[in-house]
Amino acid sequence: MKWLVFQILTVGVIGILMATLELIAVNRLVSSSTGWTPVNNVYITFSIVTAVLSCFYLIFLFEAKKRNNIFERSFWSLMPKISISVGILSVILFLVGGTIGPIMSWIEQWRSLLYFFLIYFLFLIFLFIFSIEHKKQRNNNRINKSIHTSFIWTVVLFFGIFFLF
Repeated sequence: MKWLVFQILTVGVIGILMATLELIAVNRLVSSSTGWTPVNNVYITFSIVTAVLSCFYLIFLFEAKKRNNIFERSFWSLMPKISISVGILSVILFLVGGTIGPIMSWIEQWRSLLYFFLIYFLFLIFLFIFSIEHKKQRNNNRINKSIHTSFIWTVVLFFGIFFLF
């Protein structure tokens, strides 16, 4: 029961982080010679992504400490295929919804919806990397190692993406 409480508190931390981002959204605009432009600081964005990924890491660690955790179930052998399928379908739906659908108007009205999409896609990426690691290491003792390795690989992946582009 205490691990479930810790998981709920970690989800609350993600909510507080996103609410804080929404509250300081007014301060994200600076004056430039061409007008008002958004500040796109790579370090702040990377820090936010790392904080969200750290929360996923903690949620998975707390789940691994439970007696009957979800990682012992048989569907984890199919999870890489499931997560990549859901991820591709989600990207397609997001792009279609953003170009010809109502998603962009929804995001203009509710900016927090953009944070929800960010968290959702970060979770899918973390889940995909974890499912590959978990499939490689099917031992009960190795679940924690799979979680640690997944977190490291996901952060390294985003570190490379942020500083490459």
